[in-house]
Amino acid sequence: MNDDRALFEQMVRSLGRPAMKFANVLVHDTELAEEIVQEAFARCWASPNTPSPEVEFRRYLYRVITNLAHDYYRSQSRRVAMQGPAQAASNPVEIVERRAGDEAMRRAIRGLGLRERQAVYLRYFEDLSFAEAARIMGARQGTVRVLVFRALGKLRRELTSSRGSDQVAI
Repeated sequence: MNDDRALFEQMVRSLGRPAMKFANVLVHDTELAEEIVQEAFARCWASPNTPSPEVEFRRYLYRVITNLAHDYYRSQSRRVAMQGPAQAASNPVEIVERRAGDEAMRRAIRGLGLRERQAVYLRYFEDLSFAEAARIMGARQGTVRVLVFRALGKLRRELTSSRGSDQVAI
């Protein structure tokens, strides 16, 4: 049991930060991403089916994170459907976060679907091959290639159109 615990603690140390980045890309909220990662590690610890090799553990962990992100979006869409018209957020932290960084890029990334964001993140931010990203996503390699290709096209179109609208005609 102590060997399993030590192995799991080592996995948390080595994969905690990349898992946090991955979750943050999926949900765009640092606090929510932290909750999702903690829950994912807890589920991995509790599950008897959790693989031991780090590569397989990472795939399993990322799959759990993805499922938790899907669950979050599903619950949000149900909540919105039940509430009716939404009120404007007046949280000053959210306002600052929205203004920080390149807003056009943030808008473009939010325009991508969850699987597209996941594929782009794994491919370019984690520098994984298409085969590795496909294994983590539970999809075929060709599907991941198509997702990345389409996502990059959407990003390119959105950034080009937003740059054109920001420029002043002389």
